[in-house]
Amino acid sequence: MKVIYLDGCATTRVDDEVLDAMLPFLREEYGNPSSPHVLGKRARRAVDEAAASVAALLGADPGDVVFTSGATESNNLALLGVFGHDDRAPVNGLFCPTDHKSSLAIGRALAGRGVDVRMMRVGPDGRIDLEHLAGRLDLHSRVATAAWVNSEIGTVQPVAELAALCHEAGALLHVDAAQAAGRIPMLVREAAADTLSISGHKIRGPKGVGALYVRPEIRHRLRPVMFGGGQYELRSGTIPAHLVVGLGKACELALARLEAERARAAELRATALDMLQAGLPGVRVNGDPRHGVPHVLSVVLPGVRGESLVSSLSSVALATGSACNSGSQEPSHVLTAIGLDAEDANSTVRICLDARMPFEDLVLGLDLVVERARDLAGVVVATGAQAPFTPS
Repeated sequence: MKVIYLDGCATTRVDDEVLDAMLPFLREEYGNPSSPHVLGKRARRAVDEAAASVAALLGADPGDVVFTSGATESNNLALLGVFGHDDRAPVNGLFCPTDHKSSLAIGRALAGRGVDVRMMRVGPDGRIDLEHLAGRLDLHSRVATAAWVNSEIGTVQPVAELAALCHEAGALLHVDAAQAAGRIPMLVREAAADTLSISGHKIRGPKGVGALYVRPEIRHRLRPVMFGGGQYELRSGTIPAHLVVGLGKACELALARLEAERARAAELRATALDMLQAGLPGVRVNGDPRHGVPHVLSVVLPGVRGESLVSSLSSVALATGSACNSGSQEPSHVLTAIGLDAEDANSTVRICLDARMPFEDLVLGLDLVVERARDLAGVVVATGAQAPFTPS
């Protein structure tokens, strides 16, 4: 059965060109990039070329790129790497309450070590309150972190302004760009981020590989969090050439197609929202599209439990929020942070659009979503818990 995929924030299909680039390094070009012989040198050359492609997408230099297993590891290296094992308050770090759980979990770990972990404040659109942040930063602040693009509601943070506030206080800014890479123009030097993480499988690359950008001027302030053969100064472990090559190719393609795919995603988003609002009265959009990305659409469907809708669709793949929240009985931390009550948070679904999907697939998929949502609303009405939808 064909599945219409509307969950591109969770992961993406590997691009055919990416797979083709990877395969030689699983077969005939299988050398270890750290080996001094001819196979090792060829693998090393491919890794270096991949670093150049990643750097081009980020507006950085190849030497600024450290390959990791993904954005989660990159976040850990960037955030744990600026703290020692014996740090205690008043040393502090600042975290955004709408960020990915990999970042928030690091905050909890740091708090357990005695670090003063401070939370930023966000508005109803998910944007960080800059005035509040300025008041939370002080001379003891080591680092602040924020996702450039939120994975659930698509909010884009003002990274350059965040960096300016952090640097004025002597703190670093780490940016989780897993959802931003390939979706918005990213010139990390202009944005003045100190560290930045990306993940391959979010941009039609393979799972299990990512990268951390480290601004050269602050590299001395980071410590490794994983030790071994020292393949990189900050990250040990055998470099998986096939995965790195795949990430490099995915970044190359993402950069070449960025503007065209942004425009296409905006068209698909407008169609999706029109269909939802026409078929399901009372639909509300989470976040503010003026500060969002076109491929993410988070909506409240009054009278429908999002988890029930998602699990009942056999030929449409969408989500209620971030994949890391799957199975949780609690409302999304992102939605509650922007002010939604539990009822609206639990009635939210997230649609992440693939700019390459056929228009006909989107229409078919949304027809099925609307039809099933109406059915579920009818079930809820039968129990007397909610008011019915009025058919359009």
